[in-house]
Amino acid sequence: MITKCDNGHWYDNGMHKTCPHCKKESEKLSIRLNDIEEDDHTISITEIDESFGEELGSIIENTISIFSNAPKDVSASETEEDDDKTLAFGLFGDSSTEPPVTGWLVCMTGDEKGKDFRLHSGKNFLGRGASMDVMLIDDKTIARDKHCSVIYDPKGNRFYLSPEGDNIVKLNQEVICEPMNLKEGDEITVGETVLRFVPFCKEDLKWEKE
Repeated sequence: MITKCDNGHWYDNGMHKTCPHCKKESEKLSIRLNDIEEDDHTISITEIDESFGEELGSIIENTISIFSNAPKDVSASETEEDDDKTLAFGLFGDSSTEPPVTGWLVCMTGDEKGKDFRLHSGKNFLGRGASMDVMLIDDKTIARDKHCSVIYDPKGNRFYLSPEGDNIVKLNQEVICEPMNLKEGDEITVGETVLRFVPFCKEDLKWEKE
């Protein structure tokens, strides 16, 4: 007997218990949803239960929350929080913390002629390196680090010139091999550079707290 299903399909109910047309469309839909040939194993929507939907919703919500709360401009945030803690960085440091001057070396020759170099208490190293207290970058015959040193002893209120390592240093044109006392007007020769010593601390003039 020919029968019409609820979806408008005609079929013989003597041969089929249910509409074969509806069954075929249902199978096609299921195949498209399952997509069994996909490598990422896509599952049918009909196989997703309510608990999975709640879990997926929670994951999406947490992800959105993380990105929403993340700072948009970290550098700007750090700048706002650290404005009152800004530190100055530079080759010569903060002049307010520079140790008291104890004397000077004045360059008498070469490209740096007329330039003066401050001396402080303790050891003042001479060399071409940027970390040296007296930096003589133009004289390539001078060692990069610690060619020699000028020492100020605050207790004795005296200055000394000392060679460092195997480097050659002259005091008033004489090569020295051990620390020698420095007097005002003495000339120090390192490489091709001549420096004249000018003390600030001398006789009764000295800093009270060295």
